[in-house]
Amino acid sequence: MKFTPKGPGRYPCEILLQSSHDIRVYNVECVVNVDGVEAQLDFVTPAYQAVTQDIPISNQTQQDWKVEAHLEGDGFFGPPLIYVQAGETTQYPLMFKPAFECTATGKLTLQNKTDGTEHVFGLKGVGKRPLALDHIKIGCQVRQITQKVLTIPNFTQARLTCKVASDLPMVVGDPTLTVKPGQSASYLLNLCPWKQGTYTGVISFVAEDGKQQPQHNNSEDEAYGKQAFQTLTAETLQTTDAPNAGMSRKKYTVWFSMEIHCFPALPEKTINVECAVQKSVAVEISITNPTYEILHLDVLLKGAGLTGDRSLSLKPKETLQYVAKYTPTITGKTNGSIVFQSDVLSEFWYELKLNAEKPAPLSLPEVQCELGKWTRQFIPLVNPTEETLELEAVNSNPENFSVVINPKMPLIVAPFSSTEVPVQFCPSALGGANHKATITFRCPQLNEWIFYLFGKGLIPKPMEPVSISTCVGSHSSVIVPFKNHTDKHICVDVLLTDQEQTMHRLSDSILRHSINKESAFCLLLKQKQGILLPPKEKLDIPVIFAPENMKLYEALLVVHVVMEDGTSWSCDNFDEQNSELSSISRADDGGIHGIRWIYPIHGIPEALPSKLEPAVISCQARNRVEERLEVLLTGAVPGSTAVPTVSTRVITTKNKRSGSCIQDEVQVTDGHSAAEEFHYEIQYKSAKVKAQVEPCLALSLVRKERGAHTGIVTLTFSVVYAPYKPVRHSVMLVVQCAMGGIWKFPIQLVATEPKVDDIINIEAAGLNKESVVAFRLTSQTRYPAPFTAYFLPGSDPKFSVAPQAGELLPSGTAGTLITVGFRPSMYSKKLKATLVIQTADMQWMYEIHGLLPQYTPPVDVSAKTCTRMYLQPATVRQRNFVRENLKPTTTAASSPIKGAPLVIRIK
Repeated sequence: MKFTPKGPGRYPCEILLQSSHDIRVYNVECVVNVDGVEAQLDFVTPAYQAVTQDIPISNQTQQDWKVEAHLEGDGFFGPPLIYVQAGETTQYPLMFKPAFECTATGKLTLQNKTDGTEHVFGLKGVGKRPLALDHIKIGCQVRQITQKVLTIPNFTQARLTCKVASDLPMVVGDPTLTVKPGQSASYLLNLCPWKQGTYTGVISFVAEDGKQQPQHNNSEDEAYGKQAFQTLTAETLQTTDAPNAGMSRKKYTVWFSMEIHCFPALPEKTINVECAVQKSVAVEISITNPTYEILHLDVLLKGAGLTGDRSLSLKPKETLQYVAKYTPTITGKTNGSIVFQSDVLSEFWYELKLNAEKPAPLSLPEVQCELGKWTRQFIPLVNPTEETLELEAVNSNPENFSVVINPKMPLIVAPFSSTEVPVQFCPSALGGANHKATITFRCPQLNEWIFYLFGKGLIPKPMEPVSISTCVGSHSSVIVPFKNHTDKHICVDVLLTDQEQTMHRLSDSILRHSINKESAFCLLLKQKQGILLPPKEKLDIPVIFAPENMKLYEALLVVHVVMEDGTSWSCDNFDEQNSELSSISRADDGGIHGIRWIYPIHGIPEALPSKLEPAVISCQARNRVEERLEVLLTGAVPGSTAVPTVSTRVITTKNKRSGSCIQDEVQVTDGHSAAEEFHYEIQYKSAKVKAQVEPCLALSLVRKERGAHTGIVTLTFSVVYAPYKPVRHSVMLVVQCAMGGIWKFPIQLVATEPKVDDIINIEAAGLNKESVVAFRLTSQTRYPAPFTAYFLPGSDPKFSVAPQAGELLPSGTAGTLITVGFRPSMYSKKLKATLVIQTADMQWMYEIHGLLPQYTPPVDVSAKTCTRMYLQPATVRQRNFVRENLKPTTTAASSPIKGAPLVIRIK
């Protein structure tokens, strides 16, 4: 019999032997096992930590199995016997729990006692560095000993003597500990910290086992060991790294991670510190060195707003004053401390009770203002802190003081910055009265920031002059607004006068400006006396001005105010106020009976507008022209009534541009000097026109003449116009006499197209091929200038320019590159284009010529006849249109009935 199995397993067989005399049956069962191991199982776990691998055993037979397990190798554990029911699967638990940092190998043999089969597994277990046995948190106090008992287990069957080491310098205890086999021992740990704080570290117990085991260097274990024990003693390091150094003895290590919270001892002293927010106060502490060596102290400042030196050195037996500064930024009470630490002495500290109070109220200087006017005072807000202050303003007296801020937006003061808040003061009475206000700024950091404001109302002085102008022979009006700023009911009298004898109570400083004695002003009030005006109400006073001559008219509008009940005005500092007598009227008892508001009115007549055409000054762009401009001023001297005229004369044209000349004051000294002082200026329609024209236009007065008989003044101006680009603008020359007359003369400024700056020829490279020419251009100033580049209408579209918009570099640089392209599509006549490059105040023009390549016909080339091409004649049928037209079927288009059949068929 020969048996050849295909694989491991149980092979049952029956052999039947038969003859004529006998029959025999033999049951043969063959069990085939694996030669070697079936699988390799690897285990990796820290020392003292178990890891389990379940191995499934599946019984697919009809019999129950009895499986015996044989384990070889240190650290591997499992049951010696398991039973597997028929048709079921049972897990065999294989556990690896190393007692050291090691690499162990072994073998597991599962032998089936029912069918005799065996399964062999190779085992390899790696014991990594053990994890911390526990994480210990200990709380202790500085300069006091705290004890903690640790339980150290011995997982081996040998007596161990462990060396104790820690990377925490405050840990004190026995250097060794002996642990019996399979038992645990207690270790007394003493903690004696000398400074506060939270410290983390480890404490390790390291021993060696007597058994020999081959060592396997593991880079991961080695790195982990060096990282965890890098601050231990040298002896402990040598013992810990012994297995990695190739020693045959295995290390037994148990370690704990520690977190120690060191609380400070009682303070040397408690100091109360009070300070207003944004202010500073000094905290002084006396420090003495009790040793005979130089003492170096590290200073820890705890508390918001505390600053000071972070280190301190004292000579032997020296006493110094340590100074810390407290600058609070947020109101409230907090705790702080100043801690002194050294390597020689235990720390000592001082407790601070910090009280940040609200900022002290600040009183601003008294502000004075005339009754009926307003003035501004600024509140300085300084933020020297790192906080961003978002302030909300609260005003206790909005009637007299108003904070000029946007009420819809918060007031922000950035860190380490300052700002000023304007406050507008408008008095409602004379003197101090109730002109007091408290402006409070509120925010979470400062709570309240208070400012006290004080104001004083003064007797009003003459107001600013009111000017009104109109043409001679016409009239114009102006509204003079008057408001009752007081909190009393008043009676108002309105008087308009320029007569010196009726204003005997007014001061000479007002009367000396009154030149005209014939009134040209009129009040349009139905009631001019006894007008009742409630508090804070307004009265609009209309004044009509109708001049007859070209001279300055002056008048005084006087608003006289008395109390409705006839009492005197109260004034607590009347003697201190330096006021003119014209602003008040006295009562019989010497008090203030009435208050006057005096408004000087200036009437300025204007000459009738000229009906002549405006003077035209024309110049080609980028050129310069100088012309004479003559204007006639009629009415400057009494008796002259001619219509004003203006004329121009061209005197020269230059290529250079003159400097810009600003208008100035001139004086005609040929008699009537007081009446012939003139000011002149150019008026523009808009700010845009002014920006374009003003740099190109200069005006200066060169001659003044006055007619001996007519009194007409002739002014001759020199006008220099040097435009940069083609423009057309209208401006107005305004001449004003010191007597008040105004003459206006229109001027038309025209800048025509300039000559081309250059002619650029571009030779084509071929049809549908682009040829380019490039050049550089700079602005005419020291700054870059935006520009646009385009071709004038009528230019051939075969030309292109790039870029079409951008910035010209400043003068003195290489300039901006401008590229002009030419792409012809056919041979034709010569192509032209006009390129314009324009900035806000300058323009360049270039004439572009496109040159086509000359066509050269071929020379000495004979004609070739093609014999391969065959043209097949086509038969063309000739149509007889005359015959076709003789046989029409319908009427023609000219027939009244279009498209009707010629033959009528009757069915």
